[in-house]
Amino acid sequence: MKEFPHILDVRGEKCPIPIKLLRDCIREVPEHGIIHMLSDDLESKYDIPALLLRLKMPPAEIQSKEYGHLFVRVNQKV
Repeated sequence: MKEFPHILDVRGEKCPIPIKLLRDCIREVPEHGIIHMLSDDLESKYDIPALLLRLKMPPAEIQSKEYGHLFVRVNQKV
């Protein structure tokens, strides 16, 4: 059975809101669940990797899109 990703759409939100919402999402999504975060805040490109590093989690895959960035990550600790 294919698992669908949890979509966290924070477009239009500015720092620190995307970080707070991602932290909440990480707590709620089961381990090994997939999170797709959509963000148009330019700072997210730097803030999200820093947050995951502080939480000792694997980095997110970052894809540039026409609306901003898509962060794809599997919810797991290293």
